[in-house]
Amino acid sequence: MKTHVILKQIQRTFNFLASGRLAVVLLAVLAVLLGVFLLVPQFGAKDFTALNIWVETNGVLGRLARALGLVDVQHSWLLFGTYGLLFVNLLFCMIRRFRRIMGSFYLPTMPPDVSALWLHRRLETAGNGIEHVTDIARRKGYRTLVTGSTVYGLRGRFAKLGHWIFHVSFLVILAGGMWVAAAPEVFRGTVGVGEGEPFDLYRAPFLATNIPVSRELQSLRFKMEEIDVSTEGEAVRRFEARVSTPEGRQTVIGINRPFRKRPYQVLLTGFGYMPGWAVVNPRGRMVRGAWIKMVPFPQSLEDSFSIGPETSTVNVRFFPDYHIDGKEIRTLSYALKKPKFEARILWRGEQVFEGLLAPGQRVDLGDGRQFFFLKDIRKYGMLDVMREQGHEIIFTGLVIMVLGILIRYAMIRKEIMVRVGPESLHLYGRSEILMNLFAEEFDQLAKELDKTGPSPRKGGD
Repeated sequence: MKTHVILKQIQRTFNFLASGRLAVVLLAVLAVLLGVFLLVPQFGAKDFTALNIWVETNGVLGRLARALGLVDVQHSWLLFGTYGLLFVNLLFCMIRRFRRIMGSFYLPTMPPDVSALWLHRRLETAGNGIEHVTDIARRKGYRTLVTGSTVYGLRGRFAKLGHWIFHVSFLVILAGGMWVAAAPEVFRGTVGVGEGEPFDLYRAPFLATNIPVSRELQSLRFKMEEIDVSTEGEAVRRFEARVSTPEGRQTVIGINRPFRKRPYQVLLTGFGYMPGWAVVNPRGRMVRGAWIKMVPFPQSLEDSFSIGPETSTVNVRFFPDYHIDGKEIRTLSYALKKPKFEARILWRGEQVFEGLLAPGQRVDLGDGRQFFFLKDIRKYGMLDVMREQGHEIIFTGLVIMVLGILIRYAMIRKEIMVRVGPESLHLYGRSEILMNLFAEEFDQLAKELDKTGPSPRKGGD
């Protein structure tokens, strides 16, 4: 008795988890979470300080939103749980319908009942026996079943396989979503790396937060060899970088060509110019100098920096391809053809220069020291570093989904049934989808059985 009660309870639980009602509720919860994602400010793991400010500003609601994970929905336990229950719901539903799907791959032992949904034609013809009708159906690609005076034909019996694969793709996508939501480290950081420089993990801004540096991230090492920029006038058509790894492998990265070191990927999202400057003493020895990473493309190439004692600064605009258009100074392109600097130099609080400087041209600072920009102007790339856990699983699910759709429409399930009488025969047919196209095929089949029959119509006997 106890065993019977336990089995009955298991059956009830299974039916509940496989029910359509649960699926509707879970989809509604998912829609609400997506709405929260759009309406409530989302803070990644690197925005720890900004998150605290937002929570304190919004009081109880802010603390509740953080406790429920609504300030980072993509990686919240609510989204993980919703994905998990949807996964179980879909899996149990597929298990419950497995026998029915498998049964559709075979011919039935008896022809199905004809309903008003079947196309019908009554042919006034004699001499079309069972063998003749069966031969025509087989030539059309139908597998046939003959019972008495009835010929049943089935084509596209594996069409349900497309349904099955399509639902499997959702299982894979949900598994990928759970993997993304369960990511132990979630961040996105940006760092500028110049030509000839190694990727320096400790310059990435996300290290200023409370995120631990994993061994995988520490192993993300490469050197920026060269940045190639293709321009057409003032428009930048393409920019990509060639990097080398400690193992000696070289690869090209760009805005759509990431450098991958699982589970991380690095994208080149922008570039800028990195001119060098120096201050020399009366003996010509450099006392100060550095490379400056100017604001990257597509913004203006402007920057300011300190060159010595307090209140000693340089405000500079850089023109890679200098040109004067009337009174306006602009750059013709982002290629290094005619580089010039428009600079304003303050030394110990006093302005000592304002105007245009060519690379290598020196400015006297007033105490025997001189300032100049180096002739070697390098480029640097803005690298976007992110963790990509679960994205490949989701992409695989999308590929499986496309495969299921192709199979679904390449193998359309079609059925015909012919009831042969002594002086006439009744032809029935139906298609699971695209009935209008099937009607044309049905008409051609009828013409082969009887050249003078009426147009097909819906109805039973």
